[in-house]
Amino acid sequence: MAILCALPWLLLTALVTLIASDHGLVLLLLTTLTLVGAIFQYRRNGLLSDANSVTGLRIESQHFYARLGSGEEVAVVPAAESRMSAGFAILKLQPAGSISTTYPVVLVALTPWLCNTPPEAFRQLRVWLRLGKQPLDVQETQ
Repeated sequence: MAILCALPWLLLTALVTLIASDHGLVLLLLTTLTLVGAIFQYRRNGLLSDANSVTGLRIESQHFYARLGSGEEVAVVPAAESRMSAGFAILKLQPAGSISTTYPVVLVALTPWLCNTPPEAFRQLRVWLRLGKQPLDVQETQ
């Protein structure tokens, strides 16, 4: 799943590499920079090693909380740019009352072998996000 976080940077690296093969050293340096960006995104958001990485989600009393890598819990709201389907969700979470910080979250529940969250918890999260109602038995999503 971590590769999904770095995918935009990896695609940019591939594009710059194709262009750099014809134009020389300056664009080759740009290839190195985009590769560093991919590695940074992979480590920060994909491996959840950063203090601001979201490591868990919780719904309590009609409020949505994100647990960060630092152990802190922050009340968040999903931004309008968030996208959701039956098998995965790409959420852009913002702290309640602020627009300065965002927390990206990628949740996948496609098959038992390709998931990073329990399917039932993912279903309950989808219901809550779409209807704004808390399901009867909300579980913590990891």
